[in-house]
Amino acid sequence: MRFLLTNDDGWGANGLKLLERVASRFGEVVVVAPQDPQSGISHQLTLERPLVLIEQASGSYSLNGTPADCVRIAVTQLELDFDWVLSGINHGANLGADTYVSGTVAAAREGWLQGVNAVAFSQYHKRRKSQPFEWGPAEQLADRLLGELLKKHGSDSRCFMNVNLPDLTQETLSVDEVGIKQCELDPNPLPTTYLQVDAGFVYDGDYQGRPRKEGCDIDICFSGNVAMTVLG
Repeated sequence: MRFLLTNDDGWGANGLKLLERVASRFGEVVVVAPQDPQSGISHQLTLERPLVLIEQASGSYSLNGTPADCVRIAVTQLELDFDWVLSGINHGANLGADTYVSGTVAAAREGWLQGVNAVAFSQYHKRRKSQPFEWGPAEQLADRLLGELLKKHGSDSRCFMNVNLPDLTQETLSVDEVGIKQCELDPNPLPTTYLQVDAGFVYDGDYQGRPRKEGCDIDICFSGNVAMTVLG
């Protein structure tokens, strides 16, 4: 079993290191991730300049491109066959309309388009990203989820899934008590509030207070459960 790992937070991100630890328990891991953060870049591809692949450690590469670039280069240029593309773990949720702008989800989508099983993992964070986050529950949940996915989906059956982990740092629930709910994407739009600063505008949408439809991914994740959505 060989996994290709990538993300949109960049090669040195904590979530990617966590996912690498988890995936290595189940098989061989190769990392190809953007050299710089690429959050919100969706499925953008680099077509007008050379892409440079640098081996930062054995089997772990950075690329001066987008998350989707990383998957394309890995699949077409490394001369390796991959059973799964795992993208993440993103520092922040990718729920509902987020999935259309997320580089994390786009990387998994590119893997699926290349004929490989693919899962995007994201970690909901109730507080601001600038505040420290305890990744321990995420590692336990990711280990449990990946094991279940590998049992359910063999390498011969293609799947493309978006998984959002709940923020358990302020909850009384233990990891073992967290439910895994398969659900649909929430149809509500993203919050689009902006503040005017000098001559420009700065995004100031209330992510935590966004509208949510009962039983859809935002509601499930915000309620302390894993939201799992089949996208392909």
